[in-house]
Order: sequence, then structure tokens, then C-alpha cells
Amino acid sequence: MQPSARKISRLTELPKGTRGIVAKLKIAESEANRLLQLGLHQGCSIEILHGEKDESILLAVGDARIGVNYDIAHNIYVY
Repeated sequence: MQPSARKISRLTELPKGTRGIVAKLKIAESEANRLLQLGLHQGCSIEILHGEKDESILLAVGDARIGVNYDIAHNIYVY
């Protein structure tokens, strides 16, 4: 698939079991730095393990599991 044909979605719009690549993070720098320390950054592969509307999202990032609150997850974009 060509990069221009990829659909970018908010993390909170995707169902459990979805895999994707982080396209961008529109969050405060301090929060982005915290997530970077946990392995979540632009270009990394993720899988949504758990999460419902208005709930925290549990992600698989490599071998790690990361919980992201809904407000932050709503501003993480993946394709």
C-alpha cells in the first residue's frame, strides 16, 4: 500500500485487535516524552488490546503493554 493511500485514524476510533503504526502524536511534549520512554513514538507498531469509548486503552508496543488514558489516546493518530 502506498503511503498516500493509508487512512489515518485516531487511536480511539479503532476496535480491539487492530494493529497499526503511530503516524503522529498531538499531545503535550511532556506526555510525548513519557510515552517515548515507554516505547510509544511516531513510527512504532502497536496493537490495541483493550479499550472502550471513554475508557483507557491498553496497547501492545513491542513486548511491552502500555495503558493510555482516553484523552491522550484520542490525540494519537495511527495508520
